[in-house]
Amino acid sequence: MTDAPPDTRRAQRTHRRFSRRRRRRLTVTATVAILLAAGGYATAAAAGPLPELQPVLTVDAEQTMKASTRPAKALVEDQDLPTAIGWGDGTKIWSNDSEAYPIASITKLVTVLVALEEQPLDPGEDGPVYTYSAADQQREAELRAQDAIMYPVPVGTEFTTRELLELILLPSANDYAIAYANWVFGDNESFIAAVDAWADAHGLESLTLVEPSGLSSENRASAADLVRIARIALRHETVLDFTGMERAEVPGVGLIETTNPLFDLMSDIVGFKTGSTTAAGYNLLSGRKTEVGDREMVTISATLARPSREARAASGYDTNDAMAGMTEVVVLALEDEELGYVTTWQGERIPIVGTAGADGTLVPGERTTRTITVRPIDGEAAGGAVIGEIAFDGPIPIDPVDIATTAPITEPDFWWRISHPGEVFGWN
Repeated sequence: MTDAPPDTRRAQRTHRRFSRRRRRRLTVTATVAILLAAGGYATAAAAGPLPELQPVLTVDAEQTMKASTRPAKALVEDQDLPTAIGWGDGTKIWSNDSEAYPIASITKLVTVLVALEEQPLDPGEDGPVYTYSAADQQREAELRAQDAIMYPVPVGTEFTTRELLELILLPSANDYAIAYANWVFGDNESFIAAVDAWADAHGLESLTLVEPSGLSSENRASAADLVRIARIALRHETVLDFTGMERAEVPGVGLIETTNPLFDLMSDIVGFKTGSTTAAGYNLLSGRKTEVGDREMVTISATLARPSREARAASGYDTNDAMAGMTEVVVLALEDEELGYVTTWQGERIPIVGTAGADGTLVPGERTTRTITVRPIDGEAAGGAVIGEIAFDGPIPIDPVDIATTAPITEPDFWWRISHPGEVFGWN
Protein backbone atom coordinates (compact mmCIF):
# COMPACT_ATOMS: atom_id res chain seq x y z
CA MET A 1 0.00 0.00 0.00
CA THR A 2 1.35 3.36 -0.94
CA ASP A 3 1.38 6.04 1.78
CA ALA A 4 -0.45 9.28 1.06
CA PRO A 5 1.71 12.16 0.12
CA PRO A 6 2.83 14.35 3.00
CA ASP A 7 0.61 17.24 1.96
CA THR A 8 -2.50 15.06 1.94
CA ARG A 9 -1.76 13.66 5.41
CA ARG A 10 -1.25 17.15 6.74
CA ALA A 11 -4.58 18.29 5.25
CA GLN A 12 -6.39 15.32 6.77
CA ARG A 13 -4.97 16.03 10.23
CA THR A 14 -6.01 19.67 9.94
CA HIS A 15 -9.54 18.67 8.90
CA ARG A 16 -9.88 16.29 11.83
CA ARG A 17 -8.75 18.95 14.30
CA PHE A 18 -11.22 21.43 12.82
CA SER A 19 -14.09 18.91 12.94
CA ARG A 20 -13.39 18.14 16.61
CA ARG A 21 -13.32 21.82 17.49
CA ARG A 22 -16.58 22.42 15.59
CA ARG A 23 -18.30 19.50 17.32
CA ARG A 24 -17.13 20.83 20.67
CA ARG A 25 -18.48 24.27 19.82
CA LEU A 26 -21.82 22.82 18.64
CA THR A 27 -22.07 20.67 21.74
CA VAL A 28 -21.35 23.62 23.98
CA THR A 29 -23.79 25.78 22.03
CA ALA A 30 -26.52 23.15 22.19
CA THR A 31 -25.88 22.58 25.86
CA VAL A 32 -26.05 26.28 26.55
CA ALA A 33 -29.23 26.56 24.48
CA ILE A 34 -30.79 23.66 26.32
CA LEU A 35 -29.79 25.12 29.67
CA LEU A 36 -31.12 28.50 28.67
CA ALA A 37 -34.36 26.97 27.44
CA ALA A 38 -34.68 24.91 30.57
CA GLY A 39 -34.02 27.95 32.67
CA GLY A 40 -36.62 29.93 30.76
CA TYR A 41 -39.15 27.13 31.07
CA ALA A 42 -38.46 26.76 34.77
CA THR A 43 -38.80 30.49 35.26
CA ALA A 44 -42.03 30.56 33.29
CA ALA A 45 -43.39 27.54 35.10
CA ALA A 46 -42.44 28.94 38.49
CA ALA A 47 -43.61 32.48 37.94
CA GLY A 48 -46.49 32.10 35.51
CA PRO A 49 -50.09 32.45 36.67
CA LEU A 50 -51.96 29.25 37.31
CA PRO A 51 -55.24 28.62 35.50
CA GLU A 52 -58.38 29.53 37.46
CA LEU A 53 -60.12 26.77 39.37
CA GLN A 54 -63.79 26.60 38.42
CA PRO A 55 -66.10 25.24 41.14
CA VAL A 56 -68.44 22.47 40.00
CA LEU A 57 -72.00 22.27 41.38
CA THR A 58 -73.48 18.89 42.24
CA VAL A 59 -76.94 20.37 42.84
CA ASP A 60 -79.15 22.42 40.54
CA ALA A 61 -78.04 26.03 40.32
CA GLU A 62 -81.69 27.08 40.58
CA GLN A 63 -84.32 25.35 42.66
CA THR A 64 -87.86 26.37 43.56
CA MET A 65 -89.35 25.39 46.90
CA LYS A 66 -93.06 25.81 47.59
CA ALA A 67 -95.60 25.24 50.30
CA SER A 68 -97.97 22.32 49.91
CA THR A 69 -101.35 23.13 48.39
CA ARG A 70 -103.00 20.01 49.79
CA PRO A 71 -104.53 21.70 52.87
CA ALA A 72 -106.15 24.42 50.76
CA LYS A 73 -107.52 21.91 48.26
CA ALA A 74 -108.86 19.73 51.05
CA LEU A 75 -110.59 22.66 52.75
CA VAL A 76 -112.72 23.59 49.74
CA GLU A 77 -113.29 20.01 48.63
CA ASP A 78 -114.75 19.22 52.04
CA GLN A 79 -117.45 21.89 51.55
CA ASP A 80 -120.80 20.82 50.13
CA LEU A 81 -121.72 24.32 48.90
CA PRO A 82 -119.88 26.85 46.70
CA THR A 83 -116.64 27.89 48.41
CA ALA A 84 -113.43 29.59 47.35
CA ILE A 85 -110.39 30.70 49.33
CA GLY A 86 -107.14 32.55 48.73
CA TRP A 87 -104.67 34.87 50.39
CA GLY A 88 -104.70 38.60 49.87
CA ASP A 89 -101.12 38.83 48.61
CA GLY A 90 -101.31 35.83 46.32
CA THR A 91 -102.73 34.93 42.95
CA LYS A 92 -103.75 31.34 43.60
CA ILE A 93 -107.39 30.53 44.37
CA TRP A 94 -108.91 27.22 45.41
CA SER A 95 -112.58 26.66 44.61
CA ASN A 96 -114.94 23.71 44.58
CA ASP A 97 -117.41 25.20 42.09
CA SER A 98 -116.84 27.37 39.01
CA GLU A 99 -120.50 28.22 38.42
CA ALA A 100 -121.74 31.81 38.75
CA TYR A 101 -124.27 32.16 41.56
CA PRO A 102 -126.53 35.03 42.69
CA ILE A 103 -124.35 37.18 44.93
CA ALA A 104 -127.10 39.35 46.48
CA SER A 105 -125.71 42.32 48.43
CA ILE A 106 -122.08 41.44 47.76
CA THR A 107 -123.05 43.42 44.65
CA LYS A 108 -122.71 46.58 46.74
CA LEU A 109 -118.96 46.03 47.18
CA VAL A 110 -118.61 45.96 43.38
CA THR A 111 -120.81 49.06 43.07
CA VAL A 112 -118.58 51.00 45.46
CA LEU A 113 -115.32 49.84 43.85
CA VAL A 114 -116.52 50.80 40.37
CA ALA A 115 -117.99 54.14 41.46
CA LEU A 116 -114.83 55.12 43.36
CA GLU A 117 -112.86 54.73 40.13
CA GLU A 118 -115.22 57.23 38.52
CA GLN A 119 -115.49 59.56 41.52
CA PRO A 120 -112.51 58.92 43.85
CA LEU A 121 -112.64 59.53 47.59
CA ASP A 122 -109.41 59.74 49.55
CA PRO A 123 -109.19 57.94 52.89
CA GLY A 124 -110.64 60.07 55.67
CA GLU A 125 -112.30 62.57 53.32
CA ASP A 126 -116.04 63.28 53.41
CA GLY A 127 -116.31 63.90 49.68
CA PRO A 128 -119.07 65.62 47.70
CA VAL A 129 -122.53 66.02 49.23
CA TYR A 130 -125.53 64.07 47.94
CA THR A 131 -129.07 65.38 48.41
CA TYR A 132 -131.88 62.87 48.86
CA SER A 133 -134.24 63.55 45.98
CA ALA A 134 -137.88 63.16 45.05
CA ALA A 135 -136.83 60.34 42.71
CA ASP A 136 -135.29 58.55 45.68
CA GLN A 137 -138.51 58.96 47.62
CA GLN A 138 -140.61 57.66 44.71
CA ARG A 139 -138.40 54.55 44.61
CA GLU A 140 -139.22 53.69 48.23
CA ALA A 141 -142.50 51.89 47.52
CA GLU A 142 -140.94 49.67 44.85
CA LEU A 143 -138.04 48.75 47.12
CA ARG A 144 -140.32 48.09 50.08
CA ALA A 145 -142.23 45.59 47.95
CA GLN A 146 -138.97 43.70 47.38
CA ASP A 147 -138.24 43.59 51.11
CA ALA A 148 -135.22 45.83 50.54
CA ILE A 149 -133.11 47.29 53.32
CA MET A 150 -134.01 50.98 53.44
CA TYR A 151 -133.38 54.11 55.47
CA PRO A 152 -135.95 56.63 54.20
CA VAL A 153 -135.36 60.29 54.98
CA PRO A 154 -137.10 63.50 53.96
CA VAL A 155 -136.42 64.89 50.51
CA GLY A 156 -133.60 67.42 50.75
CA THR A 157 -131.64 65.52 53.40
CA GLU A 158 -127.93 65.79 52.67
CA PHE A 159 -125.30 63.07 53.00
CA THR A 160 -121.59 63.26 52.42
CA THR A 161 -120.13 60.62 50.14
CA ARG A 162 -118.58 59.04 53.20
CA GLU A 163 -121.98 58.74 54.87
CA LEU A 164 -123.47 57.20 51.73
CA LEU A 165 -120.74 54.56 51.68
CA GLU A 166 -121.28 53.80 55.36
CA LEU A 167 -124.98 53.21 54.67
CA ILE A 168 -124.22 51.02 51.67
CA LEU A 169 -121.46 48.85 53.14
CA LEU A 170 -122.42 48.50 56.82
CA PRO A 171 -126.19 47.87 57.07
CA SER A 172 -126.35 47.14 53.30
CA ALA A 173 -128.91 49.78 52.39
CA ASN A 174 -130.38 49.03 48.97
CA ASP A 175 -131.92 52.47 48.47
CA TYR A 176 -128.61 54.27 48.90
CA ALA A 177 -126.72 51.82 46.68
CA ILE A 178 -129.10 52.64 43.84
CA ALA A 179 -129.01 56.36 44.58
CA TYR A 180 -125.19 56.38 44.70
CA ALA A 181 -124.80 54.53 41.38
CA ASN A 182 -127.28 56.84 39.64
CA TRP A 183 -125.57 59.90 41.13
CA VAL A 184 -122.11 58.87 39.94
CA PHE A 185 -123.04 57.42 36.52
CA GLY A 186 -126.30 59.18 35.66
CA ASP A 187 -128.42 56.09 35.07
CA ASN A 188 -128.38 52.32 35.45
CA GLU A 189 -127.36 51.69 31.84
CA SER A 190 -124.20 53.76 32.24
CA PHE A 191 -123.47 52.07 35.56
CA ILE A 192 -123.70 48.59 34.02
CA ALA A 193 -121.43 49.64 31.14
CA ALA A 194 -118.85 50.79 33.71
CA VAL A 195 -119.15 47.51 35.63
CA ASP A 196 -118.65 45.47 32.46
CA ALA A 197 -115.53 47.45 31.54
CA TRP A 198 -114.19 47.11 35.10
CA ALA A 199 -114.82 43.36 35.11
CA ASP A 200 -113.01 42.98 31.78
CA ALA A 201 -110.06 45.01 33.06
CA HIS A 202 -109.71 42.78 36.12
CA GLY A 203 -110.33 39.44 34.41
CA LEU A 204 -113.59 38.76 36.27
CA GLU A 205 -115.13 36.52 33.63
CA SER A 206 -118.08 35.31 35.69
CA LEU A 207 -119.21 38.68 37.06
CA THR A 208 -122.53 39.97 35.71
CA LEU A 209 -124.57 42.82 37.21
CA VAL A 210 -127.88 44.22 36.04
CA GLU A 211 -128.38 46.70 38.90
CA PRO A 212 -126.29 48.13 41.77
CA SER A 213 -127.99 46.86 44.93
CA GLY A 214 -128.06 43.07 44.73
CA LEU A 215 -131.83 42.67 44.74
CA SER A 216 -131.78 40.99 41.32
CA SER A 217 -130.93 37.29 41.12
CA GLU A 218 -129.26 38.09 37.80
CA ASN A 219 -126.36 39.69 39.66
CA ARG A 220 -123.97 36.75 39.62
CA ALA A 221 -120.37 35.70 40.07
CA SER A 222 -118.38 32.61 40.90
CA ALA A 223 -116.92 32.16 44.36
CA ALA A 224 -113.42 32.39 42.86
CA ASP A 225 -114.15 35.75 41.23
CA LEU A 226 -115.43 37.03 44.57
CA VAL A 227 -112.02 36.22 46.06
CA ARG A 228 -110.47 38.24 43.24
CA ILE A 229 -112.82 41.14 44.01
CA ALA A 230 -111.78 40.97 47.67
CA ARG A 231 -108.14 41.26 46.59
CA ILE A 232 -109.02 44.41 44.67
CA ALA A 233 -110.76 45.78 47.78
CA LEU A 234 -107.69 45.04 49.90
CA ARG A 235 -105.65 47.37 47.69
CA HIS A 236 -108.22 50.16 48.13
CA GLU A 237 -107.59 51.93 51.42
CA THR A 238 -110.84 53.91 51.27
CA VAL A 239 -112.94 50.79 50.82
CA LEU A 240 -111.18 49.08 53.72
CA ASP A 241 -112.10 52.06 55.90
CA PHE A 242 -115.74 51.03 55.51
CA THR A 243 -115.63 47.24 55.30
CA GLY A 244 -113.61 47.18 58.51
CA MET A 245 -116.17 49.25 60.44
CA GLU A 246 -118.51 47.58 62.91
CA ARG A 247 -120.77 50.60 63.39
CA ALA A 248 -121.15 54.28 62.55
CA GLU A 249 -123.37 57.23 63.41
CA VAL A 250 -125.01 58.86 60.39
CA PRO A 251 -126.80 62.21 60.93
CA GLY A 252 -130.47 61.97 60.04
CA VAL A 253 -130.39 58.17 60.26
CA GLY A 254 -128.77 57.28 63.57
CA LEU A 255 -126.59 54.35 64.56
CA ILE A 256 -125.92 51.79 61.85
CA GLU A 257 -124.10 48.46 62.27
CA THR A 258 -122.40 45.98 59.99
CA THR A 259 -124.16 42.84 58.82
CA ASN A 260 -120.87 40.89 58.91
CA PRO A 261 -121.27 38.25 61.64
CA LEU A 262 -117.54 37.51 61.94
CA PHE A 263 -116.84 40.68 63.93
CA ASP A 264 -118.59 39.01 66.87
CA LEU A 265 -116.82 35.68 66.38
CA MET A 266 -113.18 36.41 65.47
CA SER A 267 -110.53 39.05 65.95
CA ASP A 268 -108.68 40.89 63.16
CA ILE A 269 -111.57 40.83 60.68
CA VAL A 270 -111.03 43.20 57.74
CA GLY A 271 -114.63 42.90 56.62
CA PHE A 272 -115.90 42.78 53.02
CA LYS A 273 -119.60 41.97 52.53
CA THR A 274 -122.60 39.81 53.25
CA GLY A 275 -125.53 39.13 50.94
CA SER A 276 -128.83 37.29 51.15
CA THR A 277 -131.97 36.90 49.09
CA THR A 278 -134.42 34.07 48.60
CA ALA A 279 -132.70 33.15 45.32
CA ALA A 280 -129.14 33.50 46.60
CA GLY A 281 -129.41 32.04 50.07
CA TYR A 282 -126.87 33.43 52.54
CA ASN A 283 -123.52 34.59 51.16
CA LEU A 284 -120.38 35.88 52.85
CA LEU A 285 -117.22 37.35 51.39
CA SER A 286 -114.84 37.77 54.32
CA GLY A 287 -111.23 38.50 55.16
CA ARG A 288 -109.11 38.22 58.27
CA LYS A 289 -105.59 39.31 59.19
CA THR A 290 -103.26 36.52 60.27
CA GLU A 291 -99.58 36.19 61.16
CA VAL A 292 -97.44 34.22 58.71
CA GLY A 293 -93.96 34.09 60.15
CA ASP A 294 -92.89 37.73 60.38
CA ARG A 295 -95.56 38.86 57.92
CA GLU A 296 -99.16 39.91 58.24
CA MET A 297 -101.38 38.41 55.57
CA VAL A 298 -105.12 38.35 54.92
CA THR A 299 -107.11 35.18 54.45
CA ILE A 300 -110.03 35.52 52.04
CA SER A 301 -113.09 33.28 51.99
CA ALA A 302 -116.13 33.33 49.71
CA THR A 303 -118.97 31.06 50.82
CA LEU A 304 -122.23 31.10 48.85
CA ALA A 305 -125.75 29.68 49.03
CA ARG A 306 -125.71 28.79 52.72
CA PRO A 307 -129.11 27.84 54.09
CA SER A 308 -129.20 30.21 57.09
CA ARG A 309 -127.50 33.11 58.81
CA GLU A 310 -125.95 30.67 61.26
CA ALA A 311 -124.59 28.46 58.49
CA ARG A 312 -123.20 31.53 56.75
CA ALA A 313 -121.39 32.68 59.88
CA ALA A 314 -120.03 29.19 60.51
CA SER A 315 -118.76 28.88 56.93
CA GLY A 316 -116.84 32.14 57.19
CA TYR A 317 -115.46 31.28 60.61
CA ASP A 318 -114.39 27.76 59.66
CA THR A 319 -112.63 28.68 56.42
CA ASN A 320 -110.76 31.69 57.80
CA ASP A 321 -109.77 29.80 60.94
CA ALA A 322 -108.52 26.80 58.95
CA MET A 323 -106.49 29.00 56.62
CA ALA A 324 -104.69 30.60 59.56
CA GLY A 325 -103.26 27.17 60.35
CA MET A 326 -101.97 26.43 56.84
CA THR A 327 -98.58 28.11 57.23
CA GLU A 328 -95.58 25.94 56.42
CA VAL A 329 -91.92 26.46 57.25
CA VAL A 330 -90.11 25.54 54.03
CA VAL A 331 -86.41 24.69 54.27
CA LEU A 332 -84.51 26.62 51.61
CA ALA A 333 -80.91 25.78 52.55
CA LEU A 334 -79.13 23.66 55.17
CA GLU A 335 -76.06 24.67 57.12
CA ASP A 336 -73.02 22.80 55.73
CA GLU A 337 -75.10 21.55 52.81
CA GLU A 338 -72.65 20.21 50.22
CA LEU A 339 -73.28 22.01 46.96
CA GLY A 340 -70.33 20.92 44.84
CA TYR A 341 -66.55 20.86 44.84
CA VAL A 342 -63.36 22.47 43.59
CA THR A 343 -60.60 20.37 42.07
CA THR A 344 -57.22 21.87 42.96
CA TRP A 345 -54.31 22.11 40.54
CA GLN A 346 -52.83 19.04 42.22
CA GLY A 347 -56.04 17.05 41.63
CA GLU A 348 -57.45 17.16 45.16
CA ARG A 349 -61.24 17.54 45.32
CA ILE A 350 -62.42 19.97 48.02
CA PRO A 351 -66.15 20.19 48.83
CA ILE A 352 -67.92 23.56 48.88
CA VAL A 353 -70.82 24.12 51.28
CA GLY A 354 -73.41 26.64 52.38
CA THR A 355 -72.29 28.34 55.57
CA ALA A 356 -75.77 28.74 57.10
CA GLY A 357 -79.29 27.43 56.90
CA ALA A 358 -82.28 29.37 55.61
CA ASP A 359 -86.02 28.83 55.70
CA GLY A 360 -89.20 30.74 55.01
CA THR A 361 -92.76 30.59 56.29
CA LEU A 362 -95.08 30.27 53.31
CA VAL A 363 -98.75 29.65 52.66
CA PRO A 364 -100.22 27.40 49.96
CA GLY A 365 -99.52 28.82 46.52
CA GLU A 366 -96.35 30.64 47.58
CA ARG A 367 -92.89 29.66 46.40
CA THR A 368 -89.30 30.79 46.81
CA THR A 369 -86.53 30.24 44.26
CA ARG A 370 -82.95 29.81 45.40
CA THR A 371 -80.14 30.58 42.97
CA ILE A 372 -76.53 29.48 43.48
CA THR A 373 -73.66 31.48 42.02
CA VAL A 374 -69.97 30.61 42.44
CA ARG A 375 -66.77 32.40 41.44
CA PRO A 376 -63.56 30.89 40.01
CA ILE A 377 -60.53 30.70 42.30
CA ASP A 378 -57.33 32.24 40.95
CA GLY A 379 -54.95 31.65 43.83
CA GLU A 380 -54.52 30.25 47.28
CA ALA A 381 -57.60 30.26 49.49
CA ALA A 382 -57.98 29.54 53.16
CA GLY A 383 -60.36 26.94 54.44
CA GLY A 384 -63.74 28.63 54.71
CA ALA A 385 -62.96 31.09 51.93
CA VAL A 386 -66.17 32.52 50.47
CA ILE A 387 -66.47 31.73 46.78
CA GLY A 388 -70.15 32.38 46.09
CA GLU A 389 -73.61 32.73 47.55
CA ILE A 390 -77.13 31.33 47.62
CA ALA A 391 -79.70 34.04 46.86
CA PHE A 392 -83.45 33.74 47.49
CA ASP A 393 -86.33 35.24 45.53
CA GLY A 394 -89.80 34.94 46.99
CA PRO A 395 -92.53 36.67 48.96
CA ILE A 396 -90.31 37.28 52.00
CA PRO A 397 -86.85 38.87 52.17
CA ILE A 398 -84.14 36.35 53.10
CA ASP A 399 -80.48 37.23 53.47
CA PRO A 400 -78.14 35.45 51.03
CA VAL A 401 -76.09 32.53 52.36
CA ASP A 402 -72.35 32.42 51.68
CA ILE A 403 -70.76 29.43 49.93
CA ALA A 404 -67.29 28.50 51.19
CA THR A 405 -64.51 25.97 50.75
CA THR A 406 -64.11 23.28 53.41
CA ALA A 407 -60.30 23.10 53.30
CA PRO A 408 -57.39 25.33 52.28
CA ILE A 409 -56.42 25.52 48.63
CA THR A 410 -52.67 25.87 48.22
CA GLU A 411 -50.67 26.59 45.11
CA PRO A 412 -48.38 23.75 43.93
CA ASP A 413 -44.63 23.84 44.65
CA PHE A 414 -41.82 24.45 42.14
CA TRP A 415 -41.21 20.79 41.27
CA TRP A 416 -44.91 20.20 40.64
CA ARG A 417 -45.05 23.23 38.37
CA ILE A 418 -42.13 22.21 36.16
CA SER A 419 -43.33 18.62 35.96
CA HIS A 420 -46.94 19.48 35.01
CA PRO A 421 -46.72 21.83 32.05
CA GLY A 422 -50.17 20.84 30.83
CA GLU A 423 -51.83 21.99 34.04
CA VAL A 424 -49.62 25.07 34.46
CA PHE A 425 -50.00 26.37 30.92
CA GLY A 426 -53.54 25.13 30.38
CA TRP A 427 -52.62 22.65 27.66
CA ASN A 428 -54.77 19.88 29.11
